[in-house]
Amino acid sequence: MLEQRVVLEDGVEYELRFCSPSDYRLACLKDGRELVAYAPGGRYEFKSVEKLRYDFERDAEDALRQA
Repeated sequence: MLEQRVVLEDGVEYELRFCSPSDYRLACLKDGRELVAYAPGGRYEFKSVEKLRYDFERDAEDALRQA
């Protein structure tokens, strides 16, 4: 299992938990408000760890630009 939380000075937080393709959560928050979240059962279809990371980073960057 991999679990990590990163808090940046500008109020942005990244949360990552990955146990398996059926048990994961990636989230980007700003000032406590969830901007993007990926988890099983959501709109994201898991294909690989690499694609999950790439897609999440792209969506998080887009959401932060709009926030």
